[in-house]
Amino acid sequence: MQGQNLKELVESLGPEKFYRKACDLLNEKTLTADDFSYYELAEACGVLPRLRSVRESMTGEQSAAALLREANPGVSTHLFQVMTGELIGRKVIDGYENSDGFIGDELVTVLPSSLRGQKLAGFRALAGPTEVAEGHPYEESTFEEKYVTTAEAKQGRILSIQEELIAFDQTGEINRRAMALGYYLRQERERTIIRGVTDADAASGKYVYRPAGDGATLYAADGSKRNWIGAGNTTSTGFDSAIPLEDWTDIETALHYRATEVRDDRHDGDERPVIAPAKQVLVPERLRGTARSIVNATEVTVTTDGGEMRRANPFGGMLTVLSSPFVDEQGGQAINDWYIGDFRRQFVWTEIWPVQTFLQKADSEAAFERDVVLRVKARYYGGISAVDTAFVTKVDGAA
Repeated sequence: MQGQNLKELVESLGPEKFYRKACDLLNEKTLTADDFSYYELAEACGVLPRLRSVRESMTGEQSAAALLREANPGVSTHLFQVMTGELIGRKVIDGYENSDGFIGDELVTVLPSSLRGQKLAGFRALAGPTEVAEGHPYEESTFEEKYVTTAEAKQGRILSIQEELIAFDQTGEINRRAMALGYYLRQERERTIIRGVTDADAASGKYVYRPAGDGATLYAADGSKRNWIGAGNTTSTGFDSAIPLEDWTDIETALHYRATEVRDDRHDGDERPVIAPAKQVLVPERLRGTARSIVNATEVTVTTDGGEMRRANPFGGMLTVLSSPFVDEQGGQAINDWYIGDFRRQFVWTEIWPVQTFLQKADSEAAFERDVVLRVKARYYGGISAVDTAFVTKVDGAA
């Protein structure tokens, strides 16, 4: 939108109608935030006359007229704040919604919430159904309360826009910084989810699994939670050694463990297998190529007494491979471990506040001290929690 035309449009429509018209065009995708110049918007609104003086002082032009110019009485000085907040806020959201390479939303079920530290209630079955003879009463089945608690945190940043960026009409740079703010906010959320799914911070007392409100390690190395394959598993002794991810038989072993060792927690009667088909494999980036070749291969090699045979890949189209550098980041043993299961059934992201943006007025303390024209705050409030232990299995991948 050009300066003079923009000014005429503001004067003809008035601040409120102009704002609504601009929002309609943005929502309809007729215009984008990149079509606006913040400097021209400031000129059209008749605010911040210092900006012209900054520009002219650098080019040798006379600035006295600009310094003495009064704001156009027909245009509200609030319009500039409202419009810039709208435009920059949209660029922050654009950056936040750029999900290239992010897998967090594939690992959790997003649960909107108005409470922090809430209970996610469930029930522990004490008895399954029994056969009822004709004319006989049904047996009574009772339930024991079972729940986990959630934990959330507020994350955010402030972006300051200096006078020079608007004075020299650096709209592209302002929008780039706004998008970067949104992108890094999304990346922090991604990292929180990945570290939660892998239970990376349990050793430092930051638990993702909190049964009855008490923090606990999610993947117990003794196998007691029925979600660990590897050294130290004294619960399932047939799965007490590491399984490096190398070929399709390693996936087969993990699925065999889930079919035979993962049980429900009924109290009355024998525990039974849990039907929880694996849908995803989560690996560090260093194992991404290996995992994809295993899952996406059209054929596999099977060794028999008669030699080797080629068969169709039993996992073709069955599993989705997910990888993240935030697994590799953990270093040590984590760069060899891998995870298999249905992650969305086990992990929830409680979202108290989705991503939000706020604009601080130009008369803030920073405006005087650092020539800050605008300050944008972006934030979210949420957290990851494990609601159970049965749906994801961690595999010790150390050779």
